[in-house]
Amino acid sequence: MPIETSQISQLLPLRGLPEPVLSYIKQLAWIEQANPGDDLYAPDATRDSAYLLKGEVSLQHVNGSIRTIKAGSIEANIPLIAPRPSEAIHALCSGDVELLCLPRDLVASIYSSWWESNQAVKTGIELKEDNLEDQIYMSFYQKIKSGDYELPSMPDIAVKISKAVENSNSSSADLARIITADPPLAARLIRTANSPAFGGEKSITDCRDAVTRLGYGNTRNLVTSFVLKNLFKTDAILIQKRMKQLWNHSRRVAAISHVLASMSPGLISDRAILTGLIHDIGAIPILVAAAEYPELIDNPMKLDNLVNSLKGEVGALILSNWGFPQSDIEATLHCDEWFRFNDQPADYTDLVIVAQLFSYVGTQEMRNLPAPDLSPAFHKIAGGKLNPLTSIAIINEAEKEINAIEELLEGN
Repeated sequence: MPIETSQISQLLPLRGLPEPVLSYIKQLAWIEQANPGDDLYAPDATRDSAYLLKGEVSLQHVNGSIRTIKAGSIEANIPLIAPRPSEAIHALCSGDVELLCLPRDLVASIYSSWWESNQAVKTGIELKEDNLEDQIYMSFYQKIKSGDYELPSMPDIAVKISKAVENSNSSSADLARIITADPPLAARLIRTANSPAFGGEKSITDCRDAVTRLGYGNTRNLVTSFVLKNLFKTDAILIQKRMKQLWNHSRRVAAISHVLASMSPGLISDRAILTGLIHDIGAIPILVAAAEYPELIDNPMKLDNLVNSLKGEVGALILSNWGFPQSDIEATLHCDEWFRFNDQPADYTDLVIVAQLFSYVGTQEMRNLPAPDLSPAFHKIAGGKLNPLTSIAIINEAEKEINAIEELLEGN
């Protein structure tokens, strides 16, 4: 018997998930039968998450009390298994029972990344006015909110290239002349044009030829990407490690974005690099300003919360001042909305969301994030043709290309 979306839409923690994710999850669900007297908590019972679909189950607690769960009740929307109620030691079937089952890891992922975050206060931290550290935090928060901080400026050479591209009278030679004023930058652009990732077949050695091969728009995006590294630096020793982590994360996301964009209709790979690189740019002035508050830096949770709550707003302001397109501003504002959903084709925000989730696979950060395939954006990338197995295979196969792009951005 096929499982309907309506059967899972009210289950916890699935309630409230976007329809595409529910449709995907129902394909992973299955039905199991249990007999009268079966103990669902027995050692040989299913270890997956199970919800009561038909029948009754009696939960027996350590203190001897018994609580009966009936199918169709509100309590039946809570998984009987995984997570198991800590105070119950037996779950006995009162008669024939039907269970709707889901993979344990999937339900655990949704609990940590969706349900808990939507039930909690967005700040995630209880601030107390009589606490010195909290006073510093609130003062700094208001300072950032009011715009009382210095925004980074776009590097000069990126401004010159952008103006040249916008000038209809500019030629490849004009752009090359600007770029060759910075010999290391010119060398990187030539190396990029020759790389397999950018379609380099016949080797070239001239910057003008590189501009011609890449095109004006791609040249602007790549030059801007190459020179942004200098913004991810600070003289504040206390914040240098955080800034390096931010740069490494941005490079990784940019490289994965390039790979995913190459498979997605309507998205341009070379532009995806720049969008991926700037998605967290709003964190830069926040970290720089935070260096003035050692007490804040000593509390990573408060600092993380401050960065996460403000980086989108600050990043949007930076990109607006730089004249970036609205699509990049939207990506900066919404790139951490893992369950963002609309019925439009995949855009650069979707791309960065998925690229970020892939960048965290295998890291400790992934414990509090959804698996990539639980994000609605995942089901829009590559024309909706991705699945968990093929997507991981694609990323693994493209690892050399991803590493090459990261090296290009690093300047190695």
